[in-house]
Amino acid sequence: MSGRNPRKFLLDTGGTLSLSMATAEEAGLRAVATGRGRAGGQTFTMYFGVLDSFRMGDIELRNLPVHWHDAVMPSALGDPQPSGVIGTTIFYHFLTTMDYANRALILRRKTSAKLRQFRVEAERAGAETLPLWLAADHFPCTLGSLNDYGPRVVSLDTGGAGGIGVVTTGEVAGRAGIRVDYDRPTSFNRIPVHPCVPDRASLGGAVARDIYSIAGPLLMDDRFRFDTIANFTHSFFKPYAITFDFADMNFHITSSPR
Repeated sequence: MSGRNPRKFLLDTGGTLSLSMATAEEAGLRAVATGRGRAGGQTFTMYFGVLDSFRMGDIELRNLPVHWHDAVMPSALGDPQPSGVIGTTIFYHFLTTMDYANRALILRRKTSAKLRQFRVEAERAGAETLPLWLAADHFPCTLGSLNDYGPRVVSLDTGGAGGIGVVTTGEVAGRAGIRVDYDRPTSFNRIPVHPCVPDRASLGGAVARDIYSIAGPLLMDDRFRFDTIANFTHSFFKPYAITFDFADMNFHITSSPR
């Protein structure tokens, strides 16, 4: 996919590299296999192939596994559908920083020199350093807390939409002392959920207070094969720069100066 014709992609650590049907057709991709997928209450056909070239700025990646589908992708009200999703299977090739506050994606090569330089910069900036794990091959996890419940394992999904900071379950919310508003049912990706607002949600010393959250059957413990207490998503990260170090498996979160 040529950088001469740039496209809008979602950055989603809960995803892999995927394209819309229109983008795949324009790129001339040929499916070598198909399957059925289900996400966000949708069931759809998935097509699998190989992308010869994918450019992000001055970086070119070649011969990438990719899939495409006809499902509706998350987008803001009134915005056109994105061309696709850039996910963890791309990010784990780099020292990846998502600087939310400054709206920047920074991809560094995972060389010893780049890692040393970043660690000096992170320490100088007062970054919180937490462990990083990968579940089911591309879902990053670390340690987090809801109110005083934790630290326990949580997942990290930058692709969440709708102004949500944390996703949990009604059972975990009860353990954490979070009131769930069962009188106001809503939906997330067509799945029934209920709003809740934890007093505190935290990843180490990075804390969000009174952040809008939801409780419902959205955690992926069955797929992960271990328990999590929450998924931390888009709105939680907005004041921060977050970095995924897939060399030494550390997650760094820093208050980002604007």
